[in-house]
Amino acid sequence: MKELSSTSFGYLIGFLLPGLLGLYAASYWLPKIGVLFQPIFSSNAALGPSVILLLIALGMGLCVSAVRHFLLVQFLYKWIFKKEVMTKEMYQGLDSDKLAWHKTLAEEHYRYHQFYGGCAMAVLAMFAGWAWNHWKIDAQFGHLLVGFILVEALLERSAADTHDQYVGKCKALIGEQHQH
Repeated sequence: MKELSSTSFGYLIGFLLPGLLGLYAASYWLPKIGVLFQPIFSSNAALGPSVILLLIALGMGLCVSAVRHFLLVQFLYKWIFKKEVMTKEMYQGLDSDKLAWHKTLAEEHYRYHQFYGGCAMAVLAMFAGWAWNHWKIDAQFGHLLVGFILVEALLERSAADTHDQYVGKCKALIGEQHQH
């Protein structure tokens, strides 16, 4: 059996897991989506429906990643907090060794940013769908709202931290390249 490489693991946490959570979140808005999850919980689960679910989740993960990129990176970090983000110009003139190091940095930091940020977007959609369908202000809603805010804050701050680590290390790598 082939080993799980760091790149494969990165894609798993960066796209597939947020995609599965995104599909689950979408089922709060469109209950028929929940049908996709039924075959994998069946006692006679077949490989075909599970593969289809994973492919759909991967597609959802790419969509969640796009939302994450625009809401967190472009809007919140770059526009609101005025943080530096990676641009294509930063990569110009990098040699193959520096590009290999960049790939390592992406796997060690950016994939975790994608996971935390993607989960933050999916949890936001999930809570909004739940609140829309179960709107009743009571103690349960209050407890869930507090829990949601805490989870969302944890995910966003984790996404911000891993993004900052990634950008900082990439800038150091690029700065080192441009000094030579």
